[in-house]
Amino acid sequence: MLELGSSAPGPESLRFGLRSPSNGHGCRSRFEPHASDSRGHLPRSGLLKDWTKVPPVPRKGDDTFDRVYGPKSTLEWEPASATIGKVDNSTPSILREGPLNVALKTAHYGGAELDVQSEEGILEEMNQARYFETTTGVGHQKPDYTVAQKAGRNSRRYKQEIFCGPEPDVMPSLENEGLEVPFHAHYSRVDQITNTRMFMADPEFRGNVAASAPTGVGPFHRNAQFTKGCDKFILHVHKDEGLNEMYQRLPETNPMRQLGGENASDPHAGIPSLAALKGAIHRKVQEVWGPLGYVNLRQRLCELCDHEGFIRKSDVVEVLREPLGLSEEEVEAKPLDVWLCQLCTMKKAELKASTFMSSLRPALPQKEKRRVLTAFKLLQGPNGSARLGDWLQRLDDGDLKQTVIFAFGAEDEESVANTAVTEQVFLELFSDLAPFADIGPMLE
Repeated sequence: MLELGSSAPGPESLRFGLRSPSNGHGCRSRFEPHASDSRGHLPRSGLLKDWTKVPPVPRKGDDTFDRVYGPKSTLEWEPASATIGKVDNSTPSILREGPLNVALKTAHYGGAELDVQSEEGILEEMNQARYFETTTGVGHQKPDYTVAQKAGRNSRRYKQEIFCGPEPDVMPSLENEGLEVPFHAHYSRVDQITNTRMFMADPEFRGNVAASAPTGVGPFHRNAQFTKGCDKFILHVHKDEGLNEMYQRLPETNPMRQLGGENASDPHAGIPSLAALKGAIHRKVQEVWGPLGYVNLRQRLCELCDHEGFIRKSDVVEVLREPLGLSEEEVEAKPLDVWLCQLCTMKKAELKASTFMSSLRPALPQKEKRRVLTAFKLLQGPNGSARLGDWLQRLDDGDLKQTVIFAFGAEDEESVANTAVTEQVFLELFSDLAPFADIGPMLE
């Protein structure tokens, strides 16, 4: 029975697990929760601490398309009109084409491919062709510079003299060793000219450079002999005596020296070298024609030149192959053709013979060039040229005199005595003789 003032548990109390409120007799209110119950909701994660976990087996979901249209099929749909009369490929053992037909088809395809490739090669060659033809010979005719005359009254402007002063003399610049450029050496073996090297080469400024003794194999190699201990010093038994001898030889050391070499260095050993090509021709010229090698080569080229000094590439190759005897093993045809194409400027297949000679032979050193120009100024007349006979009279050696006469294409002195020699011709002559002969006695 219920006591007075109490009521039966309602649906709410039954739903939440509550009892009647306490009235002092051990009864609870219907709004007071039971000890085992909790009003807090469970966490949404379902007590899952790590959210990065992936279930080992993916949950199988319901696909509406598969339920409505059925599972997908890998078979390709094809209309019945296409399957009627179609060849059954399920029996590959049946030969449907004979070996002869297969061979003919392969031959046809191969021939067609070769025709297309040859046609594409011709088109590519036409696209890569270089055209040097301009309006010369079409719209107007270029005047011949060999018979052209300069104007008698040229209008001269003195802008350069006003801005920069009078034109300097070129003779002092020929003493500058920093202007030496070894064109016959490979670029990877040429040391660059720096301000430090120029100061070390000048006796007046050598003391201003903080550098070690330049006694190594290269201009930038460090010398650490003076820092070595007496037990590791190998130049002399006594270190002091060895250092004194080393420093006494320093004035004779040239800091502007070049290691040079026509062959490329190790990183560039597999690359074709223009310096190596020129070196092979240079040795062949010396072997076949001796001290007058470049003189003979120039004469052979001039015999095939036109009146303007141009010669065809094929004629240059013929001179190198036939009279000189340069074989394909010594110099290949492809590098030679590339080099000659680089020398062609005004015309597509022709080049200047003088340009070819200047590119092939080693450059005349600056000091030797100064001596040659000084000798020419002593022989120079009032008209700016020198008389060849005056120079031949100064030569006491008969062999040297005969060499000069032969260089001008004559056999006796009387036939070339009155020949006028310009400064450029005088310099070119000694540039041809310098690689294989001593030009010192000719300049005395």
